[in-house]
Amino acid sequence: MKALLTRIRDGLSETPRGVIAAVIYYMVLIVSCAVQSAIMDRDLFAYDLSMLRAIVCMSVSVRAVWLLVTRAHSARWFCVFGTSAFLLLSAIDLAFVGAFAEIAAVTGTFVAVLLLLLEFGSGIGVITYLIGSSKIHAFLFEPDASDRGNDEPSPVSSLPLRQRIKTWPFWRDTGIYFIVFSMLGHWAEILFCRLIILGVFMGDYDPTNIMLWDQWLFPFSAEGIALVMVVLLLHPLKERFLRRFGGRKLPTLLASFALNLAVCTSIDFLTGMAVNQDYSLWDYRALPFNFMGQVCLQNSLVYSIAATVIVWWAYPAMDRFLNRIPKRVADGLFFGLFGMYLFLAMLYFVVV
Repeated sequence: MKALLTRIRDGLSETPRGVIAAVIYYMVLIVSCAVQSAIMDRDLFAYDLSMLRAIVCMSVSVRAVWLLVTRAHSARWFCVFGTSAFLLLSAIDLAFVGAFAEIAAVTGTFVAVLLLLLEFGSGIGVITYLIGSSKIHAFLFEPDASDRGNDEPSPVSSLPLRQRIKTWPFWRDTGIYFIVFSMLGHWAEILFCRLIILGVFMGDYDPTNIMLWDQWLFPFSAEGIALVMVVLLLHPLKERFLRRFGGRKLPTLLASFALNLAVCTSIDFLTGMAVNQDYSLWDYRALPFNFMGQVCLQNSLVYSIAATVIVWWAYPAMDRFLNRIPKRVADGLFFGLFGMYLFLAMLYFVVV
């Protein structure tokens, strides 16, 4: 602990005060935006310019903190342009969309004006410092390790899981998969309901579900967790099956599909027994080949086919792509998505 405190003290002593102030500014933005989203009424939340402003604020701030703390060469201009974009959106939102009136109604006009002066004054101060200071140029003169491209081969094809889980790129990429598929899962549910309406699949849907039909950025974390399971369990077992069958793809595909079917059906059933015993979320009792109304053959096959496609083709393709782009780009993608997801999670999953 003493050694850690010494390293922190030495690091702070070498860091220009303006950089420390900029980090504090972005941290305050993150906390204030997260608190604001947590106290909002999610049912009344509108997808408007305020939504875009909040997402930009969170994404830019999280990414800016990472770049400044790691002394990344790209931190200076990213912070300048990102903060400028956020302040521009804020000005438009406050002046023309009516955000100032909403803030003033809650806090009072004087406090609202004071908060906005503090927000814009601090932001302009950070931008001015980053543009004009010679100290920031010297502090960020060395490109950090993430500015170099990835020279390592794809971990899917070359490294076992026990080695990959010890690396930052593995968990960064897994985080990207979780966030992206949590968002895509929402749209997959909408598509599934549309297919029920068209008569392609059997079942019922709730046309009054606001979270599904209106809040189109509501993250379906179950689908994100499913992708994490693909990374940690289903894809490694598929690779093991491939080695056991001597590289023959047909028996490996059949074994992989059977495993996916068992895992998807088990998760669906256990989730239903935990949160859907009153059948308020879904009810498959009227469908053929159902078990206790929590799972049915139709849905299990759909989930398993989707899981097999992801295990065999989608995940390896995504992994190769993320390992070919520069690390700084992949890091930027992760922190930008993390900032957006943090805002949405505070909005939808935290009840104050």
